[in-house]
This record gives sequence, C-alpha cells and structure tokens, in this order.
Amino acid sequence: MQTLRVGIVGLGGICRERHVPGLRRIPGVEIAAVCNSTRASSQRAAHEFHIPSVCDRWEDLVAREDIDVVLIGTWPYMHRPISVAALNAGKHVFCQARMAMNYAEAREMYEAARASGR
Repeated sequence: MQTLRVGIVGLGGICRERHVPGLRRIPGVEIAAVCNSTRASSQRAAHEFHIPSVCDRWEDLVAREDIDVVLIGTWPYMHRPISVAALNAGKHVFCQARMAMNYAEAREMYEAARASGR
C-alpha cells in the first residue's frame, strides 16, 4: 500500500478537532509536516499531534517532494495562493471550509486543478 503524506498549512481548531483525527483513522495516510503562522505555533502543533516536521513558510511545505497532499486550514484569503502553488507543484489539495473568497479565485483554483490532473 502506498503511503499518502499530508502537509497541513494552518492547523487550527477545525483541523485539530476533525481533520487530524479523521486522517489518523485512514490506513496509509501519514501527517508529515505542519506550517502555522509562527514557528512556535507550528512546533506546538507538531508536538501535540506527533508530526515529525515543521516548516517556517507554507511555500516550503508545498515545495517538499515528500508531501503528496496539502491540507489547507488557513483563513479563506490564503486558500487560492496555497492551492494554486500546491497544484502547480503536483500535490493534491484539500481546503477546509470555504473554497475561496470569490468566484474569480475559485475559478483560478479550478483551472489549476484541471491543468494539474489533481
């Protein structure tokens, strides 16, 4: 079985309560890295959830070759830039809550997903 390695950008309340426990119940899924708005916050989340790696910038997490899926738990204003960058890097993307701030952003994300095949 192939392991899917997930990187989380924005490990806040909903991700802590719902997504991390849900991901942990899926065989073959590993939460490999986290990036919050500050290194201290990222380190606390990594410690709390036994996540082996912390990234200082979301761009660094997206660029990692060992990440297959980027889970975006940030505020919606960050969903488009992170999603498009992750899709362009060949990652699968999961956006927590609202997809985008408006139709134009959602359309750009949709087109990036279509182009990436993810």
